[in-house]
This record gives sequence, structure tokens and C-alpha cells, in this order.
Amino acid sequence: NQLMKLISYISSLILGASLVLVFEPFNFWFLSFFIPLAFYFLIREKDIKNSFSLSWFFGFGLWLFGILWIENSIYFYGGASKFLSYFLVICLSAFLALLNSLFFVIFAYCKTKTNFDILFLFPAVWVGSEWLREFIFSGFPWFYLGYTSLDNFIFSGFIPIFGVFGMSFILIFFPALTFLMFKSFIFADQKKMALVYLTIFSLFLFASFSFYKVEWTSEKDEVNIVIVQPNISIEEKWSLEGEKESVDLFKSKNKEYSSKSKDKDILSVVFWPEVFLPGLKSKYTEVINELEFYISKSNFASVFGVLSKNNGAGGVNNSLMSLGKLNGKFDKQKLVPFGEYVPFSIFNSFFSFFNFNRPNIVPSDNNVLIKSKNLNISSAICYEIAYQDIFLKHGEQSNLLFNASNDNWFGNTIGPYQHLQIARYRAAENRKPLVRSTSTGVSALIDKFGYIVKRIDLDNSDQSVKNSQLIEANIFSQSGHTPFITFGKWPSIIFILIVIFCSFFNRILKNEKY
Repeated sequence: NQLMKLISYISSLILGASLVLVFEPFNFWFLSFFIPLAFYFLIREKDIKNSFSLSWFFGFGLWLFGILWIENSIYFYGGASKFLSYFLVICLSAFLALLNSLFFVIFAYCKTKTNFDILFLFPAVWVGSEWLREFIFSGFPWFYLGYTSLDNFIFSGFIPIFGVFGMSFILIFFPALTFLMFKSFIFADQKKMALVYLTIFSLFLFASFSFYKVEWTSEKDEVNIVIVQPNISIEEKWSLEGEKESVDLFKSKNKEYSSKSKDKDILSVVFWPEVFLPGLKSKYTEVINELEFYISKSNFASVFGVLSKNNGAGGVNNSLMSLGKLNGKFDKQKLVPFGEYVPFSIFNSFFSFFNFNRPNIVPSDNNVLIKSKNLNISSAICYEIAYQDIFLKHGEQSNLLFNASNDNWFGNTIGPYQHLQIARYRAAENRKPLVRSTSTGVSALIDKFGYIVKRIDLDNSDQSVKNSQLIEANIFSQSGHTPFITFGKWPSIIFILIVIFCSFFNRILKNEKY
């Protein structure tokens, strides 16, 4: 019995670790049909205690192997030792696995031992655990199963309708439906249900392919975009030499492309990474004024990252600002816990004890469009692209999406690729092109279906070499909006809560009956 229990724990750990493979950079998306289903069969007969343990091991395998790249930022930029860096990642993985376990305890308590469990309750519990991670303790919205539907040609048509939570549900529901359909065809006494399952199966496929062809958005204006990846490391950027390199690059590229756009009808926009100018905007007033004068007669604009003072609450904002034909200033709202701010005061003493570098960025509610007469850009800075609500406020007005980031924190790991996949999903969700500019990669031009048109990979060269890279292309901005922009995530959340609450009350009624 103990041996079987150990085998179950190891199997659960391996299944969780294997789930990392369905995400970028591996992108074995088809495994998303099998791994959750395999985990269901592992826990379907287990009691509450064993379900809790097995789901914890599953979550621990997922998080430990999936976010090991966080160690890079803790060690290189947080000031911790290697041992402490790995220890903190293990602790974080164990905590996130605990959040997984809480919802699967609900499954163990509420299960009916009918097909309802595999078709509805299990997918609802899975999505519930994802939703919890979006907001609890400031949130860590990573590894949502729905992100794997991007390259899944079978179901990607549903993305602009249901969003990532709805797609997570579908990716578990459909394999379960397929399993029950084949099972029903095998057993003679279940032939009638087989036809029901086959009908639902067929309707699902027909709907997905039909929705993929729907033009939720339409072409508006042609825009010339230039994406800059400066390939300047964090250490170099904040040195005097690195600052000079950044300012020189900023001036030269803005002047170059504004000169090219003087006699053109098409607006040209240069996009720069998060906090590309290393310091407060006030420090670069002279540089910005010089550029504003130089580009004033050009059909040109530039959007760049810099720090700015928060005059209301005090502190510093992580901001995007504009030059030329574009106007507006966007401030980051969703900060990285422990990376940009300390979420609980109790951790201040912890940071002091280990001599960690403390962040001092403050969040802002200044979510505005950066816009001109014919172009409205909706923005997200770095980590906050993982929050699906980030583009909803301006979803009907925006024509183009922009994600400025700095994934240099995570080095040459799988982290930047996971981040890129999330950015791609936001484009598919909105059916609008997305421009992604990062400090050292991965930068990309992403079309409205979430596919990469052009990309610049991680910079693995000697950081002392000046080797900035560019993407230049003409694209069409998009007008209109998708059903997801209209309704957001709440239809999916309300549905899964109804499933869970109905299952819960059904269990209570059964207890009272017996």
C-alpha cells in the first residue's frame, strides 16, 4: 500500500512537470489533451486527503520545473546566493502548488462518480485554481492551460470568444468528451449516449472552424512600425557608458526614421523597450526637447519606456511616453511582486536580513491610450501583459497593441519564451496586431491571430558589443472588437462557479439524505 502511494506521488509529480512541455519554448500543445485527463484518472477515486497530496505534487512538479528561471533574477539582481536563490524558488513552487491543492480538495468532496465529474466538475475545478492565482496575494497569472490553444488549429477559433479561462475549460472538456464517446461506442448498452457525444463532438469542431473565419476586426490604416531591441544588459544600461549608449541609440534611430517619414503619408512609429532610458524622464528633458523639435515636421512618432514621478501618491512610476504625432503617457499598473515592490511589510525585514536590492516602483491607474488622429495604441508593460483585463478598458477604441518589456532579468532561460506566448495570446484574444519591444529579446511583431510575423531572438552575444537589432514592417491597424472584449472573462468564471456550487450543494443534500 505504501509503495503504491509512493508510485502515485511520483506519477503526479512527473505529470505536473510534463505539463511544462505544452508551453513555449517546447510548445507540444497536443499534450494538453492528455496530461489533465491522466491526472483526472489518477485522483478520481481518491479521498480528500489523498487528492490534496496528489494535486500538491502535481502542482509542485509544474511550478518547480516551469519557473526555475526566476532563480536567475534572484541570484544576479537580487543579491542572494545560489543556494538561497534555489531555496526561494522551491518555497514559491511549494506555495503555488498549495493553491492548486485547495481546489482539487473541492473536487474530491463534490464528485458524483458520474460522467458529470470528468466533463464539468474537473475542468471547472482546474479553471478555478487558475482564477485564484490571478488575484490572490497580488497574483501570478502564469501557466494557464488555455494559452496552449494558440497553435492548436482545432480550437484556436474560440480564443476571441472565450478568452484564456474559457479555453482552459474547453481543452479539458473536449478530451473527456472524446474519451466518453469512444467508450460509449465500445459498450453495447451505451450506444444511445455515443450518438449524443458524437453530435456534441461534431458541433464543437464545426463551431471552432467557423469562428476562426469570422472577421471580428477589420483593417483600418497602414502604419510603418519599427521595433528596437537595443541588446543592452541591465548592468550596462545603468552604468555611465551604458546610459550614453542608450541615449545615442535613442537619438540616432528616432532622427533616422523621422527623416525617412518626412514626405510619406503613412505614419511611422518607433517602439522602444521598458525603461529604455535609464532614469527619470526629467533627466532627459534636453534630449526629448531636441528630438521633438527635430521630428516636428515629420509624419513620425516614438513610444519609449522611462521612469516618471508619481506626483499624487509619491514614488516612481514605470511609464511609457510618446514623441511626435502620438500623445499620451501610460503607467504600469500590475507590478511584479518582490521584483518591483514588496507586497507585505513583513518581508521588508526579510529583504534587509539577506541584503536584497529593494524595489521602489509604485503602481498607477493611469491606463490611457497613446494616440494620434488615426491610431490608438493600447499598452502593457512587461509582466502585466499576463493579466487578460489589461486591454479590456480600451478594447473597442484601440487599433494596435504594444508590450514593452525587459526579460533580461531571466537570462537565457525558458522564461522569456513563456512571456512571449502570453503576449501572442493577447493579440489573438483581441484580434489586433501586437508590437513587442524588449531589451535583449524576445522582440516580435505579432499578427491579429497571435502568429509571429517577425522576431528577434535572445541576445547571447558579448554584452559589451554594440549590436542593436530592428524589425521594420508595414502593417494595418485594426478597428472593431471581439466578443471577449465585450464580455471579458466573467461568463467563463460565472459558469465554472455555478458548476462548483451546484456540485457542492448536491453533496450537502446527499449527506442530509443519508
